[in-house]
Amino acid sequence: MTLVALCEAPGTSASTTAALALAALAPVGRPTLVLECDPSGGDLAGWAGLHGNPSWSSAVSAPDRSWSGLYRHLQELPSALSVMLAPSSPSRAASVIPDAAERFAPMVSALDDVVAFADCGRSAGPSGWVDAADLVVVLVRQAASAGATVTRIDRSVELARSLQRSRRAGVVVIGERPYAPSDIAVTIGLPLLGVLPDDGPGAALAAGAWTIGKGADRTPLARAASKVSASIHELLDQGSVQTTPCVESLNGVHA
Repeated sequence: MTLVALCEAPGTSASTTAALALAALAPVGRPTLVLECDPSGGDLAGWAGLHGNPSWSSAVSAPDRSWSGLYRHLQELPSALSVMLAPSSPSRAASVIPDAAERFAPMVSALDDVVAFADCGRSAGPSGWVDAADLVVVLVRQAASAGATVTRIDRSVELARSLQRSRRAGVVVIGERPYAPSDIAVTIGLPLLGVLPDDGPGAALAAGAWTIGKGADRTPLARAASKVSASIHELLDQGSVQTTPCVESLNGVHA
């Protein structure tokens, strides 16, 4: 299994939808799954009307630490995408998710026949899931105003610097304005892995289509996610992603 950790700096909210889209629209080949690894709590059970267990809570309580043991605690969305649920309660998730990382993240990363997209949510720095990941994807969602976007970029720069220990990391930018995604990536100091549109209707459909609805695979978000997922898989197959120093700025935003 190959582990891809998706994380975002405070102020951005895109990791769950992005994880769903990138996993659901991955190239044909290795199967994919989504792991809810956000210590602030999971959303998928509520979105899809799933039971709270099996989940990470039941997995960390079980004695079997193998892949076959972990597999028994996955659930399946109506789309057939396999998911590992996190507790919806922030206090419970804050306890369970680090425990799950300690017990399962190295094993998940070591297997190469499945690609797991770990939704790590908002992050201020490395975690067990990020440290074990084969690729870390920093999500940056542009705001309507330049000033608000600058704030998000500044926070993403700090997040990227804290991830320097990671073997591979890159940026996926959500929205093409007010700044060029390539400039944002240079400022953050990580390679640009792709761009997703800030497609509100598409995101709403994604929350349903890979849970309870249909039609999201025809949205602008889905078309872009298919390309980004293909690029991520190609990078995973080829080898390491080279990072670049944070040496440039965006309109006065210094890295």
